[in-house]
Amino acid sequence: MPDNNGKQAHLRSIEEFYDLLAPNYDTMTSFEQRFIQERPFFQALIDRFHFRSALDAGCGSGFHSLLLSQLGVDVLGVDVSAEMLRLAEGHARELSASIRTLQGSFENLGDLIKERFESVFAMGNSLAHLLSAATVEKALRNFATVLDPHGVLVVQILNYERVVTRREHIQNEKQVGTKTFVRSYDYDAAGILFNIVTREQKNAISEEKIQTVRLRPVFRAELVTLLERVGFTGIDIFGGISLVPFDALNSKDLIVLAKKRG
Repeated sequence: MPDNNGKQAHLRSIEEFYDLLAPNYDTMTSFEQRFIQERPFFQALIDRFHFRSALDAGCGSGFHSLLLSQLGVDVLGVDVSAEMLRLAEGHARELSASIRTLQGSFENLGDLIKERFESVFAMGNSLAHLLSAATVEKALRNFATVLDPHGVLVVQILNYERVVTRREHIQNEKQVGTKTFVRSYDYDAAGILFNIVTREQKNAISEEKIQTVRLRPVFRAELVTLLERVGFTGIDIFGGISLVPFDALNSKDLIVLAKKRG
């Protein structure tokens, strides 16, 4: 799969993509700074829904798991990437935070987990890694399975109505020290290719690595339909974690809050 410079980008599985990304992930995503930025919004969710337990599905390096734990929530973080889970466990030790971790995918959560939670979080655009409507539906059904009656589901994905309409290539570029991270999208008939280019300056030599994984855009109408089908109600749509109104053409994110039908 050629990138824009004609280089050959190897299309990776989700697990391989994030295992390889793990050493740079926290630097690229401003891990430490996000605690201050996002804490008020997660406190507001706790105050609104009064949950004290959470499943963090697709927890990555553990940011949301740790934030919820610091706010008094009992958290199980699940991710398909063993390397990401090692990062999460290391952060928990460093921060003296109490979280549990488990390796697994969205598709097998219902069989893998027997306990029930008052909330489920699927943050960080993780649903877009599922490459068919059927697998998205199965993931949502599994979320419902592990939720207590009337539990709350919080989903964050990119606003793909905006992404697909604008067909923007460069999504984000960030420089930290000698490294530059460029996140970009390429588009084809099968959906979207998500690329992360890492450039590192070592003396006079610049090294570049590219990692690519396939995404499938999940649109608001499809997501609402599937949520209703698997047993969610009271579905609210927002344009960001601050719960601002959703604007299909301009919102960067699509945030969904939904209650499990009792």
